[in-house]
Amino acid sequence: MTTNPKFNTKGSILAAYTTASLWFGTHVGGGFASGNQVVQYFAQYGSGGWLIPVIAMGLLAVVMYIYMEFAHLNGFDNFKDTFEHLYPVPKMEILWEIFNIVVVLAACASAVAGAGNVLANFMGINYEGKNVILMNLVIVAILIVLTIFGIKLVMAASSILGIIIIIVTLVMIVTGFSADLDAITKSIVEANPGFQVNPDPYTHSMSSAIIRGIFVYAGFQCISLGPMIAGQPELTEGGIKKAAVIGWIMNGSALALSAAMLAKWYPLLKAMVDAQIPVNGVTNLLNVPNQTVLQLANVKAVMLAYSILLFAAFVSTCITLTYSMIQRFSPVFFPNSIKKETVRNLCVGVIVIAVCFLVSLLGLTNIIKYAYGYSGYYAIFALILPAFIWGIPKIRKLKAGPNATTGVDPNA
Repeated sequence: MTTNPKFNTKGSILAAYTTASLWFGTHVGGGFASGNQVVQYFAQYGSGGWLIPVIAMGLLAVVMYIYMEFAHLNGFDNFKDTFEHLYPVPKMEILWEIFNIVVVLAACASAVAGAGNVLANFMGINYEGKNVILMNLVIVAILIVLTIFGIKLVMAASSILGIIIIIVTLVMIVTGFSADLDAITKSIVEANPGFQVNPDPYTHSMSSAIIRGIFVYAGFQCISLGPMIAGQPELTEGGIKKAAVIGWIMNGSALALSAAMLAKWYPLLKAMVDAQIPVNGVTNLLNVPNQTVLQLANVKAVMLAYSILLFAAFVSTCITLTYSMIQRFSPVFFPNSIKKETVRNLCVGVIVIAVCFLVSLLGLTNIIKYAYGYSGYYAIFALILPAFIWGIPKIRKLKAGPNATTGVDPNA
């Protein structure tokens, strides 16, 4: 007797949505919520920039599906086994390890820089020069205290915090669309004689939009492969397809909406940055553009809630990523010399926070542009191309071989 696929939990829309949410939760962090990431990779390309993330997330959805399907057919539930068997040469899985470490450290550093930037903007301080060091040291001090005394509380609250920041970010996007941009621009022009807004400051480069906006962005977002591979045992083969499609819709639509809104504001923000016209004492307006939009729209309640939540999201990201690095490296950090686990954890935590602080001094914009950017180029060759070159043929072979049903639910 077979089970009706409609009632098959592992193949249901709900199960697929739950797994797709792992991708969405990993992706939609402070870099997205700040707007910096969206401006650099999509909004700067103009009114049609919203289409770029839809294509980028479509490409990533295909890559996600290939790796999840390969893991599923082999009965794997972790990235180590998956990459070890997908790559044709032993030890090539180190390519994923390198990528994972670099992106996690960059994400943690960008979270330190982002939190420092949000705090500086909120206080009306320009986030530059010695202020960068000062603000980032404040964030590091908060991290150390929370890592020692409040890590369980932060991790317990991180999922709820993530949901709230997504809701507030959506409210912010609606606010950005509905604000009277013409009236705001007029008032700024009148207050600053000689100030002009170039109506077309966008980057008109199809090759840049394709390479950076699609391939590089999809590349460094491959960091979501880890949780998606871990989550796929809860799905059937059909459920994996649904998870990839739902993940594409969730991530692509969130990016597209944000890109369209920020593309609308980009001429004004770019002109104000070039003319060094401050908002609340701050001139580097494109570092956290979403916060700037709310300040210009004068929606104080939303701006206050957004700033507090974005700051909390950045700090939460720092804590959870630091903890993940502690879990990863503490067991192999001189276990024979340092017997106590708590001491090893402390040593690894201090090293991670120190590295992240040093990288954070580059600033949020530069981390997203260079650290994420070069990681994206690396991932194109280390993760995206291997999915098509070796992943697809091996999946076909597994499905055609004598153990073709391995890991596949017949009701998928």
